Formats: sequence, structure tokens, C-alpha cells
Amino acid sequence: MSAAVVRWVLFAWLNAFDLEFARIILEVLLVTSCISTIIFILTKNQYISYLSSAPLYYIFSWIGHGFTHLILLVLSMTIQAGIILLINRQSKKLLLNEPKDNI
Repeated sequence: MSAAVVRWVLFAWLNAFDLEFARIILEVLLVTSCISTIIFILTKNQYISYLSSAPLYYIFSWIGHGFTHLILLVLSMTIQAGIILLINRQSKKLLLNEPKDNI
């Protein structure tokens, strides 16, 4: 491929990718994961937290810019699953590191 074709393809790709749109999506994902994590901390139920992330993302996305995509709903659920696993792993480490009373 010639350099002109590569430049044209790169220019077309950069124009198609709107950084403001990406910022909005990341912001909605962050808000969704924060609220789902708060739900997890309050209820101590990982399933409610995990299953609430998709509807929360859908609502925030619909309010924010009027549409959403299925892959982004799955992404929000995946992020929340990762957060739940990280919290569970940290709590298990804390439980294992507690000093045991030898009474």
C-alpha cells in the first residue's frame, strides 16, 4: 500500500472516531460501575450488583445520548464482574492475614 492510501485510511478513521463520544461512554461506564459497587456494598449480594449494572447503564446511556448498544451493556456487566471479583479477593486476603487468637 502506498503512503497516500495509508494516510487517507488513517485520516478517515480518526474523523470517524469522535473523542467526545468515547468520553461520554467511559463516563457512563464509570458512573454505572460506581453505583453497582455501592449496591454491592450495601446489599452484600454480588448477583444483584452484577445484574443491576446492565439496566443502570441502559438508563444512563438513554438519558445521556438517547441510545445504547448491546456490546456496551455486556461491557458494563463485565466491568462490574471484575470489580466484584476484585472486592472478593481483597476481602479474602484481609481475612487470611488477620491474626488468630490462640486461646
